[in-house]
Amino acid sequence: MPTGVAVVCDTDDCFAVYLAVETGDDEDARSASVVSQLARDAAQGEGWVVSFGFRQPVMTCPGCADGRGPVRERGDCRRCMGRVDAESRCVYCLRQVEPLQPEAG
Repeated sequence: MPTGVAVVCDTDDCFAVYLAVETGDDEDARSASVVSQLARDAAQGEGWVVSFGFRQPVMTCPGCADGRGPVRERGDCRRCMGRVDAESRCVYCLRQVEPLQPEAG
C-alpha cells in the first residue's frame, strides 16, 4: 500500500499541509530520518521555510512566512491545501492552481 509523508505548518492555528514524499509500498526500506529529510527538502522547494528550534525542524508554510496566513480554509492548493479564489490562485500562498478537469464518465 503506498504511503506518504506530510509536512504541516507549525504556526498556531494554521491548517496548511503539504504532501511532501510518497514513500512507496511496504517494502520501501528507507529510514525515517531519510524520509524526513526528503520531506523537508521537498517542502523547501515549494516555498516552505524550515528553521530549527529545540533540535527539531520548525516548518512554516509560504502563507505564514509571507504574512498571509495562517491557512484557515482548506481548498485545492497542492502547496498548502489552502482555499483557491475565482482566478484559480491560492489566497494564502498565491500559487496558481490548475483547474480540476471533469472526469470522463
